[in-house]
Amino acid sequence: MTTKSIKLALAVAAALLAPGANAAVYNFVQTGFDDGATISGSFTVNDANHSGQINVGSANFGMNFNEISAFSLSFSGNSIVAAFTHNLADLSAMVYNLNSPYLGDEINGAQQELIATNYFGTTGFDYYSGMGFGGFGGAVFDKANNATSYSYELVSVTPAAVPVPGAVWLFGSVLTGFIGMKQRKA
Repeated sequence: MTTKSIKLALAVAAALLAPGANAAVYNFVQTGFDDGATISGSFTVNDANHSGQINVGSANFGMNFNEISAFSLSFSGNSIVAAFTHNLADLSAMVYNLNSPYLGDEINGAQQELIATNYFGTTGFDYYSGMGFGGFGGAVFDKANNATSYSYELVSVTPAAVPVPGAVWLFGSVLTGFIGMKQRKA
């Protein structure tokens, strides 16, 4: 195997291992709701303007969605508000300071941290949490039954582990084979 081939193989490996264009996946959870209920979910973001803050929302909030590509949220349900799920289409607004372990603890910055889903909807369930809504905790609201369950806990946010793609393992075994063949010929 020539030096040129090895360099090409290493360049391909570097391309396979390179992270996506600043995209990151975060998981979040909020405990403390009545009857032990919880909110959990994830979001995929790209800090497009390199501000260190994700700031997205509906036109009603005067924001846009150019920094988020996926969002999911699940409420486990309790005796006050039934279980529900929301996705990116339900997200009304989100402000999160990247690399913070919590959402809702920041009171400084251009926008105060918050999550709001279905905030302007007329049916279904709402969720809102964070300093942008006047407190550290959160609330889920059942619009049909006019019922609300509160939490006084912060939203805990953790970066998701990024799995190594199968193509990398396959490429690594082929590269090891090439190196082994070269050593055997020498």
